[in-house]
Amino acid sequence: MKGNKIEIEINPNQIDDSLNKLMKVRNYLLEHFVQREAEVTAVLASLISGEPVILVADVGTAKTMLIETMSKMINAKYFYYLLTRFTEPDELLGVLDINALRRGEYKRITTNRLPEAHIVFLDEIFKASSSIRNILLDIILNRRILNGTVYVQLPMLTLYTASNEISTDAEDRAFYDRLTIRDFHGYVSEDAWEELIDAGLTLLEQNQNSVEPIMSVEDVKILQRATIIRAISIRENQALKSKYIEALSLLKQKGIELSDRRKIKTLVVASAISLLYLENDVSLDSLAEALRFCAVHEPDDIKKVEEVIMEAKLSSVAEHVQKLQAMMTELDNVMNMLKQNPSIENLKALNTVKNKVLLELKKMPKNPRLLPYIRKLTPKVNECIALLKKYREELFGE
Repeated sequence: MKGNKIEIEINPNQIDDSLNKLMKVRNYLLEHFVQREAEVTAVLASLISGEPVILVADVGTAKTMLIETMSKMINAKYFYYLLTRFTEPDELLGVLDINALRRGEYKRITTNRLPEAHIVFLDEIFKASSSIRNILLDIILNRRILNGTVYVQLPMLTLYTASNEISTDAEDRAFYDRLTIRDFHGYVSEDAWEELIDAGLTLLEQNQNSVEPIMSVEDVKILQRATIIRAISIRENQALKSKYIEALSLLKQKGIELSDRRKIKTLVVASAISLLYLENDVSLDSLAEALRFCAVHEPDDIKKVEEVIMEAKLSSVAEHVQKLQAMMTELDNVMNMLKQNPSIENLKALNTVKNKVLLELKKMPKNPRLLPYIRKLTPKVNECIALLKKYREELFGE
Protein backbone atom coordinates (compact mmCIF):
# COMPACT_ATOMS: atom_id res chain seq x y z
CA MET A 1 0.00 0.00 0.00
CA LYS A 2 1.33 3.43 -0.95
CA GLY A 3 -0.35 6.42 0.66
CA ASN A 4 -4.09 5.70 0.45
CA LYS A 5 -3.79 3.60 -2.72
CA ILE A 6 -3.92 -0.17 -2.72
CA GLU A 7 -1.73 -1.70 -5.40
CA ILE A 8 -3.02 -4.97 -6.86
CA GLU A 9 -0.31 -6.78 -8.78
CA ILE A 10 -1.19 -9.11 -11.60
CA ASN A 11 0.87 -10.62 -14.42
CA PRO A 12 -0.27 -9.28 -17.85
CA ASN A 13 0.63 -12.62 -19.46
CA GLN A 14 -1.66 -14.40 -17.03
CA ILE A 15 -4.50 -12.03 -17.95
CA ASP A 16 -3.98 -12.63 -21.68
CA ASP A 17 -3.91 -16.40 -21.21
CA SER A 18 -7.07 -16.40 -19.08
CA LEU A 19 -8.81 -13.99 -21.49
CA ASN A 20 -8.05 -16.27 -24.43
CA LYS A 21 -9.71 -19.14 -22.57
CA LEU A 22 -12.68 -16.92 -21.73
CA MET A 23 -13.09 -16.04 -25.41
CA LYS A 24 -13.27 -19.74 -26.26
CA VAL A 25 -16.02 -20.17 -23.69
CA ARG A 26 -17.87 -17.10 -25.00
CA ASN A 27 -17.65 -18.19 -28.64
CA TYR A 28 -18.88 -21.68 -27.77
CA LEU A 29 -21.89 -20.30 -25.91
CA LEU A 30 -22.74 -17.81 -28.68
CA GLU A 31 -22.55 -20.60 -31.26
CA HIS A 32 -24.84 -22.96 -29.35
CA PHE A 33 -27.36 -20.56 -27.79
CA VAL A 34 -29.24 -18.77 -30.56
CA GLN A 35 -30.23 -15.13 -30.02
CA ARG A 36 -28.73 -15.17 -26.54
CA GLU A 37 -25.94 -12.60 -27.03
CA ALA A 38 -27.13 -10.48 -24.09
CA GLU A 39 -27.60 -13.52 -21.84
CA VAL A 40 -24.10 -14.84 -22.62
CA THR A 41 -22.68 -11.41 -21.82
CA ALA A 42 -24.63 -11.28 -18.54
CA VAL A 43 -23.52 -14.76 -17.45
CA LEU A 44 -19.83 -14.20 -18.28
CA ALA A 45 -19.79 -10.65 -16.88
CA SER A 46 -21.10 -12.14 -13.64
CA LEU A 47 -18.39 -14.79 -13.70
CA ILE A 48 -15.48 -12.36 -14.03
CA SER A 49 -16.92 -9.60 -11.85
CA GLY A 50 -18.26 -11.86 -9.10
CA GLU A 51 -21.52 -9.91 -9.19
CA PRO A 52 -24.74 -11.95 -8.79
CA VAL A 53 -27.09 -12.23 -11.76
CA ILE A 54 -30.79 -12.94 -12.16
CA LEU A 55 -32.21 -14.23 -15.44
CA VAL A 56 -35.91 -13.46 -15.77
CA ALA A 57 -37.86 -15.15 -18.56
CA ASP A 58 -40.66 -17.57 -19.38
CA VAL A 59 -40.15 -21.28 -18.83
CA GLY A 60 -38.14 -23.12 -21.47
CA THR A 61 -35.82 -20.29 -22.51
CA ALA A 62 -32.63 -22.28 -21.79
CA LYS A 63 -31.67 -20.35 -18.64
CA THR A 64 -30.53 -23.48 -16.83
CA MET A 65 -28.89 -25.02 -19.89
CA LEU A 66 -26.85 -21.87 -20.54
CA ILE A 67 -25.44 -21.69 -17.02
CA GLU A 68 -24.85 -25.42 -16.74
CA THR A 69 -23.03 -25.50 -20.09
CA MET A 70 -20.86 -22.58 -19.01
CA SER A 71 -20.11 -24.27 -15.68
CA LYS A 72 -18.96 -27.46 -17.45
CA MET A 73 -16.37 -25.40 -19.30
CA ILE A 74 -14.80 -24.35 -15.99
CA ASN A 75 -12.96 -26.89 -13.87
CA ALA A 76 -14.81 -25.89 -10.71
CA LYS A 77 -17.35 -27.24 -8.23
CA TYR A 78 -20.90 -26.46 -9.36
CA PHE A 79 -24.01 -26.43 -7.16
CA TYR A 80 -27.56 -26.24 -8.57
CA TYR A 81 -30.79 -26.20 -6.60
CA LEU A 82 -34.41 -25.68 -7.58
CA LEU A 83 -36.02 -23.70 -4.79
CA THR A 84 -39.58 -23.97 -3.50
CA ARG A 85 -41.38 -22.35 -0.58
CA PHE A 86 -40.70 -25.56 1.35
CA THR A 87 -36.90 -25.53 0.81
CA GLU A 88 -35.04 -25.64 4.13
CA PRO A 89 -31.65 -23.98 4.79
CA ASP A 90 -30.17 -27.46 5.46
CA GLU A 91 -30.84 -28.40 1.82
CA LEU A 92 -28.50 -25.64 0.68
CA LEU A 93 -25.98 -25.38 3.50
CA GLY A 94 -25.83 -29.00 4.65
CA VAL A 95 -27.43 -30.96 7.46
CA LEU A 96 -26.32 -30.79 11.09
CA ASP A 97 -23.39 -32.99 12.07
CA ILE A 98 -24.93 -35.29 14.71
CA ASN A 99 -21.56 -36.43 16.06
CA ALA A 100 -20.48 -32.82 16.55
CA LEU A 101 -23.83 -32.04 18.17
CA ARG A 102 -23.20 -34.79 20.74
CA ARG A 103 -19.99 -32.98 21.63
CA GLY A 104 -21.97 -29.78 22.09
CA GLU A 105 -20.84 -28.32 18.73
CA TYR A 106 -23.32 -26.94 16.20
CA LYS A 107 -21.79 -27.72 12.79
CA ARG A 108 -22.99 -28.62 9.34
CA ILE A 109 -21.87 -31.34 6.92
CA THR A 110 -21.29 -29.21 3.83
CA THR A 111 -20.13 -31.94 1.43
CA ASN A 112 -21.54 -31.31 -2.09
CA ARG A 113 -23.56 -28.35 -0.82
CA LEU A 114 -23.44 -24.61 -1.50
CA PRO A 115 -20.61 -23.83 0.98
CA GLU A 116 -18.15 -25.93 -1.05
CA ALA A 117 -19.17 -24.71 -4.52
CA HIS A 118 -17.33 -22.28 -6.77
CA ILE A 119 -20.33 -21.63 -9.03
CA VAL A 120 -23.81 -21.57 -7.51
CA PHE A 121 -27.11 -21.53 -9.40
CA LEU A 122 -30.37 -21.16 -7.47
CA ASP A 123 -33.41 -21.57 -9.70
CA GLU A 124 -36.83 -20.01 -8.97
CA ILE A 125 -35.21 -17.70 -6.44
CA PHE A 126 -38.37 -15.84 -5.44
CA LYS A 127 -40.15 -19.06 -4.51
CA ALA A 128 -37.73 -19.52 -1.61
CA SER A 129 -38.75 -18.56 1.91
CA SER A 130 -37.67 -15.28 3.48
CA SER A 131 -35.31 -17.21 5.78
CA ILE A 132 -33.46 -18.62 2.76
CA ARG A 133 -33.17 -15.18 1.17
CA ASN A 134 -31.93 -13.66 4.43
CA ILE A 135 -29.16 -16.27 4.55
CA LEU A 136 -28.31 -15.50 0.94
CA LEU A 137 -27.97 -11.78 1.74
CA ASP A 138 -24.92 -12.47 3.91
CA ILE A 139 -23.57 -14.99 1.40
CA ILE A 140 -23.76 -12.43 -1.43
CA LEU A 141 -22.38 -9.55 0.62
CA ASN A 142 -19.61 -11.28 2.60
CA ARG A 143 -19.10 -14.67 0.91
CA ARG A 144 -19.47 -16.46 4.23
CA ILE A 145 -21.76 -18.66 6.34
CA LEU A 146 -22.00 -19.12 10.08
CA ASN A 147 -21.04 -22.74 10.78
CA GLY A 148 -21.45 -23.30 14.48
CA THR A 149 -19.84 -20.35 16.22
CA VAL A 150 -17.38 -19.57 13.42
CA TYR A 151 -17.84 -17.71 10.16
CA VAL A 152 -16.49 -19.76 7.25
CA GLN A 153 -15.39 -17.99 4.07
CA LEU A 154 -16.87 -19.49 0.91
CA PRO A 155 -14.93 -20.31 -2.28
CA MET A 156 -17.92 -19.09 -4.33
CA LEU A 157 -16.87 -17.18 -7.45
CA THR A 158 -20.35 -15.97 -8.32
CA LEU A 159 -24.04 -16.63 -7.78
CA TYR A 160 -26.60 -17.19 -10.54
CA THR A 161 -30.33 -17.01 -9.96
CA ALA A 162 -33.34 -17.35 -12.23
CA SER A 163 -37.06 -16.71 -12.06
CA ASN A 164 -40.10 -16.52 -14.29
CA GLU A 165 -41.03 -13.22 -12.64
CA ILE A 166 -39.66 -10.68 -10.19
CA SER A 167 -40.94 -10.21 -6.66
CA THR A 168 -42.99 -7.13 -5.82
CA ASP A 169 -42.84 -7.73 -2.06
CA ALA A 170 -41.29 -4.89 -0.07
CA GLU A 171 -39.32 -7.38 2.04
CA ASP A 172 -37.46 -8.54 -1.07
CA ARG A 173 -36.25 -5.06 -1.97
CA ALA A 174 -32.81 -5.39 -0.32
CA PHE A 175 -32.27 -8.87 -1.74
CA TYR A 176 -33.28 -7.89 -5.28
CA ASP A 177 -30.98 -4.86 -5.15
CA ARG A 178 -28.04 -7.17 -4.46
CA LEU A 179 -28.72 -9.11 -7.67
CA THR A 180 -26.55 -6.67 -9.59
CA ILE A 181 -26.99 -7.99 -13.13
CA ARG A 182 -30.57 -8.37 -14.35
CA ASP A 183 -31.49 -9.83 -17.72
CA PHE A 184 -35.02 -10.04 -19.08
CA HIS A 185 -35.59 -12.11 -22.22
CA GLY A 186 -38.19 -14.11 -24.12
CA TYR A 187 -38.36 -16.92 -26.65
CA VAL A 188 -36.28 -17.07 -29.82
CA SER A 189 -38.00 -15.28 -32.74
CA GLU A 190 -39.67 -17.34 -35.45
CA ASP A 191 -37.10 -16.50 -38.12
CA ALA A 192 -34.42 -18.33 -36.06
CA TRP A 193 -36.35 -21.51 -35.21
CA GLU A 194 -34.37 -23.70 -37.62
CA GLU A 195 -31.09 -22.28 -36.32
CA LEU A 196 -32.34 -22.91 -32.76
CA ILE A 197 -33.19 -26.54 -33.53
CA ASP A 198 -29.85 -27.24 -35.22
CA ALA A 199 -27.83 -25.60 -32.44
CA GLY A 200 -29.88 -27.30 -29.73
CA LEU A 201 -29.43 -30.77 -31.23
CA THR A 202 -25.71 -30.16 -31.69
CA LEU A 203 -25.42 -29.13 -28.05
CA LEU A 204 -27.40 -32.22 -27.03
CA GLU A 205 -24.96 -34.39 -28.98
CA GLN A 206 -21.92 -32.72 -27.45
CA ASN A 207 -23.32 -32.97 -23.94
CA GLN A 208 -23.64 -36.71 -24.47
CA ASN A 209 -19.88 -36.78 -24.98
CA SER A 210 -19.37 -34.28 -22.13
CA VAL A 211 -18.08 -30.73 -22.57
CA GLU A 212 -14.39 -30.43 -21.76
CA PRO A 213 -13.30 -27.77 -19.24
CA ILE A 214 -11.40 -24.84 -20.75
CA MET A 215 -10.91 -22.54 -17.77
CA SER A 216 -9.80 -23.14 -14.19
CA VAL A 217 -10.83 -21.50 -10.93
CA GLU A 218 -7.50 -19.66 -10.97
CA ASP A 219 -8.28 -18.28 -14.46
CA VAL A 220 -11.54 -16.85 -13.15
CA LYS A 221 -9.82 -15.35 -10.10
CA ILE A 222 -7.21 -13.69 -12.34
CA LEU A 223 -9.95 -12.10 -14.45
CA GLN A 224 -11.87 -11.05 -11.35
CA ARG A 225 -8.77 -9.24 -10.10
CA ALA A 226 -8.29 -7.68 -13.54
CA THR A 227 -11.91 -6.50 -13.47
CA ILE A 228 -11.42 -4.80 -10.08
CA ILE A 229 -8.20 -3.13 -11.25
CA ARG A 230 -10.02 -1.82 -14.32
CA ALA A 231 -12.94 -0.57 -12.22
CA ILE A 232 -10.60 1.27 -9.85
CA SER A 233 -8.93 2.97 -12.83
CA ILE A 234 -12.24 4.69 -13.65
CA ARG A 235 -11.41 7.17 -10.86
CA GLU A 236 -8.91 8.76 -13.25
CA ASN A 237 -11.28 8.75 -16.25
CA GLN A 238 -13.05 12.06 -15.80
CA ALA A 239 -14.77 11.94 -19.20
CA LEU A 240 -16.35 8.54 -18.49
CA LYS A 241 -17.39 9.58 -14.98
CA SER A 242 -19.04 12.74 -16.32
CA LYS A 243 -21.01 10.75 -18.89
CA TYR A 244 -22.02 8.23 -16.25
CA ILE A 245 -23.26 10.94 -13.88
CA GLU A 246 -25.19 12.53 -16.75
CA ALA A 247 -26.82 9.15 -17.50
CA LEU A 248 -27.70 8.64 -13.81
CA SER A 249 -29.34 12.06 -13.74
CA LEU A 250 -31.35 11.31 -16.88
CA LEU A 251 -32.43 7.96 -15.44
CA LYS A 252 -33.62 9.68 -12.26
CA GLN A 253 -35.69 12.10 -14.36
CA LYS A 254 -37.40 9.07 -15.93
CA GLY A 255 -38.18 7.58 -12.52
CA ILE A 256 -35.24 5.13 -12.33
CA GLU A 257 -32.94 5.79 -9.39
CA LEU A 258 -30.09 3.42 -8.60
CA SER A 259 -29.13 2.69 -5.02
CA ASP A 260 -25.71 3.97 -3.93
CA ARG A 261 -24.46 0.37 -3.94
CA ARG A 262 -25.74 -0.21 -7.47
CA LYS A 263 -24.12 2.99 -8.75
CA ILE A 264 -20.70 1.51 -7.88
CA LYS A 265 -21.49 -2.06 -8.89
CA THR A 266 -22.58 -0.89 -12.35
CA LEU A 267 -19.02 0.33 -12.98
CA VAL A 268 -17.64 -3.06 -11.90
CA VAL A 269 -19.96 -4.75 -14.40
CA ALA A 270 -18.92 -2.25 -17.09
CA SER A 271 -15.29 -3.17 -16.40
CA ALA A 272 -16.09 -6.88 -16.79
CA ILE A 273 -17.91 -6.24 -20.07
CA SER A 274 -14.98 -4.22 -21.39
CA LEU A 275 -12.73 -7.24 -20.73
CA LEU A 276 -15.20 -9.46 -22.57
CA TYR A 277 -14.91 -7.18 -25.61
CA LEU A 278 -11.09 -7.08 -25.26
CA GLU A 279 -11.05 -3.30 -24.80
CA ASN A 280 -7.97 -1.55 -23.40
CA ASP A 281 -10.13 0.54 -21.06
CA VAL A 282 -13.80 0.83 -20.14
CA SER A 283 -15.58 2.37 -23.12
CA LEU A 284 -18.89 4.22 -23.25
CA ASP A 285 -20.29 1.19 -25.10
CA SER A 286 -19.42 -1.09 -22.18
CA LEU A 287 -20.91 1.42 -19.75
CA ALA A 288 -24.10 1.45 -21.85
CA GLU A 289 -24.32 -2.35 -21.73
CA ALA A 290 -23.77 -2.34 -17.99
CA LEU A 291 -26.66 0.12 -17.58
CA ARG A 292 -28.89 -2.18 -19.63
CA PHE A 293 -28.22 -4.91 -17.07
CA CYS A 294 -27.96 -2.90 -13.86
CA ALA A 295 -30.42 0.00 -14.22
CA VAL A 296 -33.52 -2.03 -15.06
CA HIS A 297 -35.81 -3.00 -12.21
CA GLU A 298 -38.60 -4.44 -14.36
CA PRO A 299 -39.18 -5.02 -18.11
CA ASP A 300 -40.90 -1.63 -18.51
CA ASP A 301 -37.61 0.06 -17.60
CA ILE A 302 -35.78 -1.35 -20.64
CA LYS A 303 -37.16 1.28 -23.02
CA LYS A 304 -36.35 4.11 -20.59
CA VAL A 305 -32.76 2.91 -20.20
CA GLU A 306 -32.36 2.72 -23.99
CA GLU A 307 -33.66 6.29 -24.28
CA VAL A 308 -31.10 7.48 -21.73
CA ILE A 309 -28.28 5.69 -23.56
CA MET A 310 -29.27 7.53 -26.73
CA GLU A 311 -29.75 10.92 -25.02
CA ALA A 312 -26.41 10.72 -23.20
CA LYS A 313 -24.68 9.47 -26.37
CA LEU A 314 -23.11 6.54 -24.53
CA SER A 315 -23.10 4.24 -27.54
CA SER A 316 -20.69 4.46 -30.50
CA VAL A 317 -23.35 2.70 -32.57
CA ALA A 318 -26.12 5.05 -31.41
CA GLU A 319 -26.67 6.42 -34.91
CA HIS A 320 -27.18 2.92 -36.29
CA VAL A 321 -29.41 1.93 -33.38
CA GLN A 322 -31.61 4.97 -33.97
CA LYS A 323 -31.79 4.09 -37.66
CA LEU A 324 -32.84 0.52 -36.86
CA GLN A 325 -35.49 1.75 -34.44
CA ALA A 326 -36.77 4.28 -36.99
CA MET A 327 -37.02 1.55 -39.63
CA MET A 328 -39.00 -0.60 -37.20
CA THR A 329 -41.44 2.24 -36.61
CA GLU A 330 -41.76 3.02 -40.34
CA LEU A 331 -42.44 -0.63 -41.18
CA ASP A 332 -45.11 -0.78 -38.47
CA ASN A 333 -46.82 2.39 -39.70
CA VAL A 334 -46.95 1.41 -43.38
CA MET A 335 -48.02 -2.16 -42.56
CA ASN A 336 -50.92 -0.78 -40.51
CA MET A 337 -51.86 1.53 -43.39
CA LEU A 338 -52.04 -1.47 -45.73
CA LYS A 339 -54.11 -3.50 -43.28
CA GLN A 340 -56.59 -0.64 -42.82
CA ASN A 341 -56.73 0.25 -46.51
CA PRO A 342 -55.59 -2.59 -48.83
CA SER A 343 -54.87 -0.41 -51.88
CA ILE A 344 -52.30 -0.65 -54.66
CA GLU A 345 -50.74 2.63 -53.44
CA ASN A 346 -50.23 1.30 -49.92
CA LEU A 347 -48.94 -2.00 -51.28
CA LYS A 348 -46.32 -0.14 -53.34
CA ALA A 349 -45.44 2.04 -50.36
CA LEU A 350 -44.82 -0.98 -48.14
CA ASN A 351 -42.73 -2.67 -50.83
CA THR A 352 -40.62 0.49 -51.12
CA VAL A 353 -40.06 0.65 -47.36
CA LYS A 354 -39.22 -3.06 -47.25
CA ASN A 355 -36.59 -2.68 -49.97
CA LYS A 356 -35.09 0.33 -48.18
CA VAL A 357 -34.87 -1.59 -44.90
CA LEU A 358 -33.18 -4.58 -46.57
CA LEU A 359 -30.64 -2.25 -48.19
CA GLU A 360 -29.89 -0.50 -44.89
CA LEU A 361 -29.45 -3.83 -43.14
CA LYS A 362 -26.80 -4.83 -45.68
CA LYS A 363 -24.95 -1.57 -45.01
CA MET A 364 -24.95 -1.99 -41.22
CA PRO A 365 -21.46 -2.44 -39.71
CA LYS A 366 -20.62 -5.93 -38.42
CA ASN A 367 -20.64 -4.82 -34.80
CA PRO A 368 -21.75 -7.42 -32.20
CA ARG A 369 -23.37 -4.64 -30.16
CA LEU A 370 -25.89 -4.12 -32.97
CA LEU A 371 -27.04 -7.74 -33.02
CA PRO A 372 -29.87 -7.39 -30.44
CA TYR A 373 -31.42 -4.55 -32.44
CA ILE A 374 -31.06 -6.35 -35.76
CA ARG A 375 -32.63 -9.42 -34.14
CA LYS A 376 -35.68 -7.34 -33.21
CA LEU A 377 -36.04 -5.89 -36.72
CA THR A 378 -35.63 -9.15 -38.66
CA PRO A 379 -38.98 -10.71 -37.60
CA LYS A 380 -40.72 -7.46 -38.55
CA VAL A 381 -39.18 -7.65 -42.04
CA ASN A 382 -40.38 -11.25 -42.38
CA GLU A 383 -43.86 -10.21 -41.26
CA CYS A 384 -43.78 -7.45 -43.86
CA ILE A 385 -42.82 -9.89 -46.63
CA ALA A 386 -45.66 -12.24 -45.65
CA LEU A 387 -48.10 -9.29 -45.63
CA LEU A 388 -46.98 -8.18 -49.09
CA LYS A 389 -47.52 -11.69 -50.43
CA LYS A 390 -51.00 -11.88 -48.89
CA TYR A 391 -52.23 -8.57 -50.33
CA ARG A 392 -50.64 -9.15 -53.73
CA GLU A 393 -52.73 -12.30 -53.98
CA GLU A 394 -55.84 -10.41 -52.90
CA LEU A 395 -55.29 -7.42 -55.18
CA PHE A 396 -53.74 -9.07 -58.23
CA GLY A 397 -54.56 -12.75 -57.83
CA GLU A 398 -50.86 -13.65 -57.98
